[in-house]
Amino acid sequence: MKRVFLLMVLFSLFQICTAPNIDLRLRMARYRIAAEYTAKIYHKSELKRFINDLGYRESGNNWLSINSIGCFGEWQFSESTLRYLGYKKITLRKFRANPGIFPREMQEKVLRTLIRVNRVLLSDYDHYIGDTIQGVRITRSGMIAASHLGGAGSLKKFLDTGGRVNRKDVLGTSIYDYLRIFSNYDLE
Repeated sequence: MKRVFLLMVLFSLFQICTAPNIDLRLRMARYRIAAEYTAKIYHKSELKRFINDLGYRESGNNWLSINSIGCFGEWQFSESTLRYLGYKKITLRKFRANPGIFPREMQEKVLRTLIRVNRVLLSDYDHYIGDTIQGVRITRSGMIAASHLGGAGSLKKFLDTGGRVNRKDVLGTSIYDYLRIFSNYDLE
């Protein structure tokens, strides 16, 4: 995806440099518009890739999935997370009886909301981005994934303790694991 972005920028530059009868300011304005549009498309595609890969890791991209501890949906939401986000009527019992109450499109909407909430909760921890803790480079995407796994509080404890407190979910996946696995997405 980065190569496509680079090619689009180079193509835009070529267009600007080869149009002799257009004012320089107009060419630069066109370049800025093209660069902003390209960056917007790039970041949307990175978020889509992140969401897809997180869903694959959580459930194999199966929106009907229910795990052994009662988390459900493609992104394995707990009832407490859904209540926190305002989805009080969606419960495991109701989902088992009728998965249609929580279709994939709604699950993705909930995930996007959770990502926004976690970004706000973690905004005071942005200074860790770029640091290396316990051998893993801290990135925004890794922080978002790790907070999805164990909550923003567990991630904060990991960061504040230099990785000494590395909580795991009941299936054995740790905050460190998600920081490492999901470190290569550009979610700026």
